[in-house]
Amino acid sequence: MHADSSAMVSARAELLDSGRYAALAGGLVAVVPADVGTVIDVGSGTGHYAAAALEARPGARGLGIDLSVAACRRAARAHSRLGVAAADAWRVLPVADGCADVVLSVFSPRNAGEFVRVLRPGGSVITVIPRPDHLIELRDALGLLGVEADKETRLGDAFRRAGLRPVEHRLVESRALWQPDDAVRSVMMGPNAFHTTTDEVRAAASRLPWPQPVTVACQIIRWTR
Repeated sequence: MHADSSAMVSARAELLDSGRYAALAGGLVAVVPADVGTVIDVGSGTGHYAAAALEARPGARGLGIDLSVAACRRAARAHSRLGVAAADAWRVLPVADGCADVVLSVFSPRNAGEFVRVLRPGGSVITVIPRPDHLIELRDALGLLGVEADKETRLGDAFRRAGLRPVEHRLVESRALWQPDDAVRSVMMGPNAFHTTTDEVRAAASRLPWPQPVTVACQIIRWTR
């Protein structure tokens, strides 16, 4: 089954604009150094998180990198100081060595070797990964993919081999009442969209009581060279 990239981007934009992930955006911004000059968001999607970082750091400029052209078009409008480039995060990134003060990786591919290459000495990589209880209330009912139990360990091993060390951890957890449209968007904006259809998800969601309390739980880690 092939998901529609434009539909996935729209679902993501609508859910993020609703504020359901506002606590995560706030937690992410809190660990971005105050003196940041250049931010590269790898796997930037709609540019939502890069825009939040730039808005909180008026002296910074940013570049969003994403494989999806539809996502890049949306990100290009996310902030006046955010440029975009369509590129594969698992290949060589289209930026110079040592040009970034901060590299963001929010639910996206983590190419540790390339992160180190583009990061200036003393710069930071900021990663966001879901916790095991992330969206747990929706997981079984809507067929959401699970979170690997050793995800954080494998990330740490790969980053340490690349020469990065963790310097800050922040757990972000919020719980709010969601509506059916929120649940459908949460499924259709990510990898689950490749395994189902919007109609199937709506049908599954209709069997749940609404509004439904839903947990957003993520681990933010800041790494440095």
